[in-house]
Amino acid sequence: MGNEGFCRADVMEKLTGAAKYADDLQFPRMLHAVTVRCPHPRARILEIDAAAALGMPGVAGVYTAKDVPGVNQPPCDKPMLADELVNSAGDGVAVVAAETREQAEAAAAAVKVRYEPLPAVFDPVKALSDRSVVLYGDHNLACEHLVRKGDVEAGFAKADVVLERTYKTQRIQHSAIEGDVAVVVPEGGGITVYAPCKFPFNIKKSLAATCGLPQNRVRVIQPAVGGSFGGKDIDIVVIATRAAVAAMKTGRPCKMAWTREECMVEGTKRHPFRLTYRIGATRDGKITALRIDGVADAGAYRSRSLATIWRAAVEAAGPYEIENVHTHIRAAFTNNVYSDAVRGFGSPQVDFASESLIDELASELHIDPYALRRKNMVREGSIGATGQTLTRVSLPQCLDRLEREFPLGAPEITPEGKYRARGIACLHRGESYGAAARDADVAGTDVRVQADGSVNIYTSISEVGQGAHAIMAKVCAGVLGVPLANVTVCPVDTAYVPDSGATAGSRGTISGGNAVRLAAEAVRDEMAAVVAEQAGIPAAEIAFADGMLTARGQTLASFAEAAGLCALAGVRTDAHGQWVAPRTSWDFERAQGNTYYAFSYGAAGAEVEIDPVTGKIEVTDLLCLHDIGEIVNYPEACGQIAGGVAMALGYTLTEQAEPENGVLKTRNFNTYLLPTAMDTKGVRALPLAEVPAENPLGVHGVGEASTALVAPAVANAIDRALGVRLRELPFTLETVRAAVEQKRKEAQG
Repeated sequence: MGNEGFCRADVMEKLTGAAKYADDLQFPRMLHAVTVRCPHPRARILEIDAAAALGMPGVAGVYTAKDVPGVNQPPCDKPMLADELVNSAGDGVAVVAAETREQAEAAAAAVKVRYEPLPAVFDPVKALSDRSVVLYGDHNLACEHLVRKGDVEAGFAKADVVLERTYKTQRIQHSAIEGDVAVVVPEGGGITVYAPCKFPFNIKKSLAATCGLPQNRVRVIQPAVGGSFGGKDIDIVVIATRAAVAAMKTGRPCKMAWTREECMVEGTKRHPFRLTYRIGATRDGKITALRIDGVADAGAYRSRSLATIWRAAVEAAGPYEIENVHTHIRAAFTNNVYSDAVRGFGSPQVDFASESLIDELASELHIDPYALRRKNMVREGSIGATGQTLTRVSLPQCLDRLEREFPLGAPEITPEGKYRARGIACLHRGESYGAAARDADVAGTDVRVQADGSVNIYTSISEVGQGAHAIMAKVCAGVLGVPLANVTVCPVDTAYVPDSGATAGSRGTISGGNAVRLAAEAVRDEMAAVVAEQAGIPAAEIAFADGMLTARGQTLASFAEAAGLCALAGVRTDAHGQWVAPRTSWDFERAQGNTYYAFSYGAAGAEVEIDPVTGKIEVTDLLCLHDIGEIVNYPEACGQIAGGVAMALGYTLTEQAEPENGVLKTRNFNTYLLPTAMDTKGVRALPLAEVPAENPLGVHGVGEASTALVAPAVANAIDRALGVRLRELPFTLETVRAAVEQKRKEAQG
């Protein structure tokens, strides 16, 4: 598809500041709600005394867990407000609603809560031991997943070289520009919720449960969204429920907007992992066995750990065909802030480990990193670690292109005394939900042609900055043969849009785009039938292009005229498109299955310059290429990749949201170090169209895959530059300086 005339409809509103975000919304008599938080990582609530707060100016009410009208806490999941026990510092124990936010904050500070601090556990490995404090039931195992293929012990027996390495990744924040916020308006015997979110129907379903309402009494409207990156889901349910309690109690609209500090303290984070890899290979580089044991920190609540850990286990062996694999990854409950979906959803952690390990093996065997990957990488028809036969595999093309564009060369020292070298990494990543998902991988979309020929699309795929709505409009315009300006994607409102599933798993273009295609084709066929009957020709002969309907070299009608003819004939010009992803399967007993209906492939090269005195790492060149099948819009694809790479640079070099005894030390962006535009000047994004994907549009997603390659490519470059292998993220100044000093001491004996 071409890119002529392509422009995102939301661009001007966002550039000029006219776009309305949830925190911009105001309603008559609207209250403001603030959360009262527990300072302890684990404690028993003995008493909540709200008397002083209730007497303060502007206060409309103080609410606790007993005021939540529905399900306050599903088993092992986060309570809307803690009731009796608190399992994480920063959890809400009460909500204060007042006329202004300032009044609500003052009153929240006046609420007196007596706690009995309880023993807590913060280390996920210790949490799984028999002697640990137990959060739920009789153990702290949140979930575990296995992948088994072949006989690993027999594979190790065939190996000439066996390496064992441990890698660690850290906890990070989504860090969207827009904080989490919800406005709840009681009306019509139910509630209308205005909130930025990536899965409006999940918000609707969850709020119905927590608020004790039937789902048809909960309406979710999505204003402009200021970024998601995997967030804007579970946290929004918590915020919206707390606001809804106040709104339903008072009969007044209520807004809860988390400050940046609140997002940090209570908001979900990426799972930290500890991964131990044991790999065996022959001297010529053929991998014979791989054993992976991992522990992730789920934090205090289960949330999305089940799906995240499953994806990590499925992808942990990397894009390699290995005869014998055993993977076992567990997630532990701790009293740390809870973990959830963050862009990449389990892939960045295991990709850092597996691609670092491949370079370590290459070094041990004195084999070129490109050559070792080629010897073992998956190809068309390969059997993956899960026993799945892989098709439409483009990894060989990606690696070939990377080597042409990014030869490794030899490490060197710059005239300024900096150490310079290059490193590489590659990946495969499962698309969309996968076989372990709780939700069906289905997307519904409606297309309606108005009587004047203008077109509306109705979808709940969220526009979170990735350009999904623009892509859907382009697909629709292409099918109907009308200018892009004729097509409008309507605001997301669960009162009238169909359920399109989550904007997650990089499925927006795949699922939403294919659903739009089906709906537009159905409308086109209805319109063609009406015009064909009038013209006395078969409908199959009519072509839709350039705003005209033509056949046999003649123009039969303009698109607008055809829409008018349908209206006069009483023929509907609207249709529902339902895209159902191909079936996947997983046998938990055998730990094998067809995990994802498609995989995407990519490769990256990083060049670093390191100052051994300060420890500063500068990524001077970062080429990230991804095969995305058919490219609907090239500039948009470049932007998606570049954005993912920028986020991954922060994950690699600076970002960490680590608690001390369960309490987060980092509470704002003055100490939580995000990359800036100055850190991304060396980024080169390269979308490839090597192999069409296994869906009618032939597209792959890239929003999440682009976050997974940077950390291992940089780690491998650092090792080649300094001769120092860093196995724990992030690679801070202090980490690099310490590693350089350790190497110096070892050299001196």
